[in-house]
Amino acid sequence: MKSATISNFPCNVLDKILGSLPLKDAVKTSILSKDWRYKWVTRAELDFRSEFFTSFNDNQEAKKIIYQVLRLHQGPILKLTLQHPNLICYRDIYNWMLFLSKKNAQELTLQIFTGNNCHLPSYLFTFQQLRHLDLDMCFFHPPPDFKGFAKLISINLQHVIFDPTIFRNLITKCPLLESLMLTRCTTFDVLEIDAPNLKCFDFLGTSKFICFKNVPMLKTVAVCINRILMDTSTFCSNLTKFFHFMPSLEEFELGGSSLEYLNMGGILENPPAALNNVKSLCISDMSFRNVEEVSSAVYLITSCPKLQELTIECEAVGIVVEPVIQFLRAKAISCGAMKLLKSVEMRYFIGFEMEIEFVKFILASAPVLKEIFIWSSGQFHRGTQMMDEIKQFHRESPNVRFKFEEM
Repeated sequence: MKSATISNFPCNVLDKILGSLPLKDAVKTSILSKDWRYKWVTRAELDFRSEFFTSFNDNQEAKKIIYQVLRLHQGPILKLTLQHPNLICYRDIYNWMLFLSKKNAQELTLQIFTGNNCHLPSYLFTFQQLRHLDLDMCFFHPPPDFKGFAKLISINLQHVIFDPTIFRNLITKCPLLESLMLTRCTTFDVLEIDAPNLKCFDFLGTSKFICFKNVPMLKTVAVCINRILMDTSTFCSNLTKFFHFMPSLEEFELGGSSLEYLNMGGILENPPAALNNVKSLCISDMSFRNVEEVSSAVYLITSCPKLQELTIECEAVGIVVEPVIQFLRAKAISCGAMKLLKSVEMRYFIGFEMEIEFVKFILASAPVLKEIFIWSSGQFHRGTQMMDEIKQFHRESPNVRFKFEEM
């Protein structure tokens, strides 16, 4: 009776119901009645994640079901997710990509985790309807006649090996690209981003030189540069190169050796115009180890006139660095540039004197500050007492709310 009632629902409603079920359960609806036997075969999204494989006794059984699903499928497959740590037969992947190339796929996630990088089949580069591409642990080598993905909006590459020149050509051949994420991929000597519609960029890896050449729409940037292979022969400020043309930047996050990288070649007397609209800034791996690091951080913070949210992830040093303390004390007296700063979060706070002086600097420089949230990873031995002391520091804003949490 229930199946007959549900069967009267409009096709788009039935598609949503079947689409919300795990694939294995959607296939099971074929036993409800003759009318339901093949309703699932038009499902536009196929999700073969780890959970799908663990629901079978072994991988062979799971792969047999995948072949059956693909063979019986009717209509377009708009989204395919293939994610499993022990799927090592590249022939299967090639077969599935060949089938998918005829289905107008718009979203593809391919994460195999075999321990060996997979060579992507050439069929992948014929997906002209592709809008979202997520790849992990593979070689990315398009054929010579590859004309790009004309409709691609986002690329997420993790542990992907490719020729940097090929990658640069890929970006220019994806005119609609809005989101680009690179995580521990090929090492770049030069990473040049020319993408007029790019709005979000996330980079974790190694590069001697990063330049945003043509990114007028870029709003969010997160960069974590590894220490190795950084170019120490800089003749002009990396700040000039990095912030070449980003008029729309609003959210900026940097970690690893990014501060060190930006500091190469010296800081500018007049800050880059790209910082004029930044409202949110996050600096991770902040060790307060030397004056150069801290001065670079202070320079960035005070060069963002519209900054409203600031996050600092502290990194334990274990020693008192007196020059850093003196530098921050001087800044706390003379600086009042954070006129719009409302929220500050200090993560992994331990309570070293350099960290305390940094908090003093913030409190003395932010006239509209509303909240400062300090949380520790368990090494903060004088939590309540320290917070009581911090509350006594001079502050420009009379309405600061202090929060402390020990993780």
